[in-house]
Amino acid sequence: MLTLSNSFFDLWDRNFDELRNQTGQGELESKFYSFTPEVESYQKDNNLTFRMAVPGIDPKDVDVSIQGRYITIKAERQRPADVKEENWHLRGFGYGRSERTWILPESVDLNKIEANFKNGVLEIRMPATEKLLPQKIEVKRLDLAA
Repeated sequence: MLTLSNSFFDLWDRNFDELRNQTGQGELESKFYSFTPEVESYQKDNNLTFRMAVPGIDPKDVDVSIQGRYITIKAERQRPADVKEENWHLRGFGYGRSERTWILPESVDLNKIEANFKNGVLEIRMPATEKLLPQKIEVKRLDLAA
């Protein structure tokens, strides 16, 4: 069984070696091993919520910053340092740095933004400012005045 397993990985490695030769090592690395976290955003209860999937990343390696009306999220997933290059058989995780920036709506209260990290998901809650929340305006009927 070990021989079959080694043969499979040898064949796999040969196929990737051929692909590396055709495309160039750097291009292959960036194509197959780049790190682009999945993101989603929704609005609920007067909050804009933004979520980013960053499993396998320590929260200390995530940076959330605001400059003006821009929010920037930087994260880095590092390859295991204890595995030598020649010992890899298959790599499917994305490694490296990711940086993404979005423009925040005017309605977001920049002083009340909260960021939490749970189960590999970064969640940022951005409440709307009180002055921009929907308000009910009472309509007074004037034609019934006595």
